[in-house]
Amino acid sequence: MRINGVHFGAYDRRNEWQKASAVKSLEMMIERLSPSHVIMPVIAFQKTVVSTDIDYGSPRTVSEQEVMDLIDIVHDRGLKVILKPMVDVLDGTWRAHISFFDFDVPTEPTWTDWFRSYTDFLLRFAQIAAKKIVDIFIVGCEMVQADKRENEWRTLIDKVRKIYSGLVTYNADKYQEDRVNWWDACDIISSSGYYPHDGWEEQLRRIEKVVKQFNRPFFFAETGYMNVKGLRQN
Repeated sequence: MRINGVHFGAYDRRNEWQKASAVKSLEMMIERLSPSHVIMPVIAFQKTVVSTDIDYGSPRTVSEQEVMDLIDIVHDRGLKVILKPMVDVLDGTWRAHISFFDFDVPTEPTWTDWFRSYTDFLLRFAQIAAKKIVDIFIVGCEMVQADKRENEWRTLIDKVRKIYSGLVTYNADKYQEDRVNWWDACDIISSSGYYPHDGWEEQLRRIEKVVKQFNRPFFFAETGYMNVKGLRQN
């Protein structure tokens, strides 16, 4: 399977995917780039890197109905969908820094509490992915400090698979492809390919070793630049 995927609608707010201008932008993207897959990022938010409550129902993010409607529009145009629920931090800190003590400590925020909230978020959109027959479901994006929580990720992916029967992947961050120990739980290895232009061959050789070790196909789930005006989080 060859994936020529393009992200669409990152950081859009409630009701923006319902606008005629959004559909026009999607059609322009399809015409100019001829993608095989449209990657749809659905972003939830937590207040800080040590918050354990993930909000995916506020006006900051698109609604579940908008997600389902846009999937239908993409399918009607003959393209495949990669659904990508992901979490960001409202204070602007990169999600890779979300982290807690290695062992749960009473009265402190914990990985157990965070993964409980994150699992609720993921499974809600796994249900949508199953209902709308999405081709690939991305269970996380650039969660560098969380990558080491192997048992939690395996448990989460098992729960996703009980709902969704399509292909599952995780979008690792750059330089982290060989640091994820649970690729065998996924169907595909993917990562963000933000590498120096003169270092691609070296990085591809490193990634190839991971692909061979886990016997999984690979694609870059992110690379390049977003075409946006006034990126907003708050």
